[in-house]
Amino acid sequence: MEPIEIGNWRIFPFGLVMAVALAGGVLWSRKQAKGEKVRRTLEIFWMLALPLGLFLAHLGWALCNLDMIEDEFGEILLDFPGGGYLLYGGLLGAALALAVAAKITGERIAPLADLLAGPFLVWGAACALGEGLIGGGYGWKVEDWLLAENSMSLLAGEEPGPLGDFFSRFPFALRDPFYGYANWAVFLPVALVMLCGLWGVNKSPSGQGERARFSLGWYAAIRILYESLRQDDIAKWGFVRVNQVLSAVVLLCLLLESFRRGGRLRGKRVALFLGGVVLVALMEFALEKKIGFLEWMTMDVCYVVSGVGCWMLFQSTRFSVEGNRQRG
Repeated sequence: MEPIEIGNWRIFPFGLVMAVALAGGVLWSRKQAKGEKVRRTLEIFWMLALPLGLFLAHLGWALCNLDMIEDEFGEILLDFPGGGYLLYGGLLGAALALAVAAKITGERIAPLADLLAGPFLVWGAACALGEGLIGGGYGWKVEDWLLAENSMSLLAGEEPGPLGDFFSRFPFALRDPFYGYANWAVFLPVALVMLCGLWGVNKSPSGQGERARFSLGWYAAIRILYESLRQDDIAKWGFVRVNQVLSAVVLLCLLLESFRRGGRLRGKRVALFLGGVVLVALMEFALEKKIGFLEWMTMDVCYVVSGVGCWMLFQSTRFSVEGNRQRG
């Protein structure tokens, strides 16, 4: 989608979606806050998080693409309207802002983080939708997916036929404005699944950081699968997708945090985490047909198994909540 022109103003669709999501997050978190001191802490947080998150998100993207922009790094780093953001950079900025705000007012971080759990998932969903508006977050071509000769899907046949015509329309797919072919609109189901996490956030106890851990784990697990599904130009370290690595690091940190809190079922959580890592890694190689004994697997089967691996990664952090509840 092209920028919206209003007089001398140019409004970028991604920026507009993010601005609406962040404004909603500010109002939502403030509405949940109880007590003037908590509201003041959140005000300080948002004043710090917006500029700090924007800068670190842009810096993260620039560092991930340093090999391409090395000679223009300084100029591009200051070109915020030009785009280019690493979403985990924005999350790091928000975490730093929360720590500073809590330090200033003397509030505990965990209850504050719980107030931001819901807005965080809405922000994650908005990021995915924003990517779709600017031509990102798309998957394989529908026509290629439904051809048996490509070994992509169990539903494939000799010709795409009526099935291809049906799935080539929104909300399943978006058509390329220049070439006319349809790509899977991966960003849309991803955004919806992220929003489904709001149910889990509301079901989690508040005040001890459990809602925040749920939302972080939910987002990171979904992001791992999302990065595998999408086929647009994304940040990589060599052949490794940056957001997959960072998501795995977030999940590992949540697992280690559960150990620090003294939750039970440690062995089971470690087994789930390692099992999830192995499944996701195997499926990434299987998708590239680099493992001989897995070449029989079509791509949709690989993605289903990868989704199971992501669920295992998420569940490895969830056991900490149940263990702590039993302990308490």
